[in-house]
Amino acid sequence: MPVKELEFLRFYPAEADENVWNEAINMSLVSFKENNPDDPAPPPELIRKQLSSLDENPFFIAELYLLKNAEEKLVGNLIMAFPRPDSPEYESQKHMGIMQVFVLPDCRKQGIGRAALEKTVNVFHERGLSLIQGDTTRESGHAFAKRFGGEIAIEGRINRLYMKDVDWDLIERWSDESANANPGVVIETFEGLPDESEVETYAKLLTEIANQQPFEELEGVEMSMTPEKLRKVHEQQQERGDIHITQITRESDGSISGLTEITYNPQRPHIIHQELTGVQEKYRGRSLGKWLKASMLLYIRETYPDAEFINTGNANSNAPMLSINERMGFKLYKHTAFYKLQVNETMKELGLL
Repeated sequence: MPVKELEFLRFYPAEADENVWNEAINMSLVSFKENNPDDPAPPPELIRKQLSSLDENPFFIAELYLLKNAEEKLVGNLIMAFPRPDSPEYESQKHMGIMQVFVLPDCRKQGIGRAALEKTVNVFHERGLSLIQGDTTRESGHAFAKRFGGEIAIEGRINRLYMKDVDWDLIERWSDESANANPGVVIETFEGLPDESEVETYAKLLTEIANQQPFEELEGVEMSMTPEKLRKVHEQQQERGDIHITQITRESDGSISGLTEITYNPQRPHIIHQELTGVQEKYRGRSLGKWLKASMLLYIRETYPDAEFINTGNANSNAPMLSINERMGFKLYKHTAFYKLQVNETMKELGLL
């Protein structure tokens, strides 16, 4: 389907009427159900909150488009995201952007995905960007990216642990053994932001640990967390109703050596999202990561009894974390991959250059 036959309706959260809101929410629900056919769908009001914060993300500027065909039927959506010029990461990101496209299953193989890609490369080309990156968990998404010359930048997986399958004797043993092996070290728990006196130190710690992850061929993904960003992330989590819990290992000298994070939303009580877990390089080799993971799992059991499972994402090359997760009982839920497409090469492939 040529771009001219497809309408790209830009979604502005603050300006959209209820009809447009309903279209955006329904499209998100359809996409979610295809990705997660066995899971309860998020309530529409939660999706509304998530969409409301699209253009307020502290890391990038996101643009959502609703796709309509010549008969004005909604057939999919398209997200383009670009680095913020005022971001500390801008110099390493200014050449690239992110693309995600979803087409309704019964509207596929009609050229809609191709038209969305044409739209994207034209926008990127006009803005002087040379690289598109995007991830997918769908077989159709993998095929689409490869069809137009996409190269895999990094492969990973979404792993899932069902609470009913946890070997609690193992987890308690890990916790006890790790505590005994690290005298003078304690685990502390806090919700939301750390104490104000530690916000700057904590932002630097998050930056260091986040950037220890393997990125392979992904570009522009190294993070620089600042106190301002940390506060903005917390503000958006509160607006969505997310509860963000962090546990840290506190050394005897007061320094923080490692951390693990989860998010929980009472509107979706069945699921916990395991976020970043890591230990500073100089503190490794003391089972701190294993201790943190075990401690957080025990915390979840105590605090969120309605939680049925935990989801977490890992790069395939992150062997230490995959090993801990597998021993805890996490199982593969779905494969994921990030692709890279060169703008000029893709335009040639599409016959636009």
